[in-house]
Amino acid sequence: MFSKQIFKEMCKMTAEGKAYYRPILCKGPLNKVDIFFVGTNPATPIYPKDMDLDTYIELLLDYEKFIEYYKKSRIRSDKGKFSRTRIGMNSFIEWLSSNTDASIAETEVVPYPTENLKQLKKEPTYIIDRGKEIFYQLVMEFTPKLIIIHGKDTVEHFIDIFSERGIIPADIVDTDETIDNLEMKLPLLKLPYPNGKFAIVMACRHFMYYGSKGESFKQFRENILSLLKNY
Repeated sequence: MFSKQIFKEMCKMTAEGKAYYRPILCKGPLNKVDIFFVGTNPATPIYPKDMDLDTYIELLLDYEKFIEYYKKSRIRSDKGKFSRTRIGMNSFIEWLSSNTDASIAETEVVPYPTENLKQLKKEPTYIIDRGKEIFYQLVMEFTPKLIIIHGKDTVEHFIDIFSERGIIPADIVDTDETIDNLEMKLPLLKLPYPNGKFAIVMACRHFMYYGSKGESFKQFRENILSLLKNY
């Protein structure tokens, strides 16, 4: 059972001066999660100086409240209300939630927030390894039926996380292929769970390319609808 205490342990910073981890945001009730929407790592770091841990947890558990916080945080930093990636994600998640009764969990293969991917790569190995372990725990806790991973870096981290733990073969996906080619594989792979069930894993381009309507993702959305009807 995924409890608030487990969530709290996942969120805790690992060293002085580091941001909180951001394990999960959920569109809908946590007990109805059946879809994981997975990127590489979150933006918008939040630190203990910004709010205490309990306040942070309550923020993450209220999807609309978090999105509002995110928007105000960007405005304070003289940025647009939403990044290109968040515009695409918001549009896609709204579309997906209108086509399923399941809750959609936003998470990341390395759920440690940094301003950008370049900054993540500068973080100590233990920060990244802890993030990967959190993601693994989340997948095994929720055992979602559908996992959508976006971005080539995300695909590579995903394969590493589950192959290192003996869940899938390391060569199950040719990661030298372009993300456009990987997007056409239906599914990219099936991820087995200890209970004998499995997740369908699909990959797509990074959501900074989705836009507000996702016209270039039309075929990908149709593939998801087909899967949701048949699985």
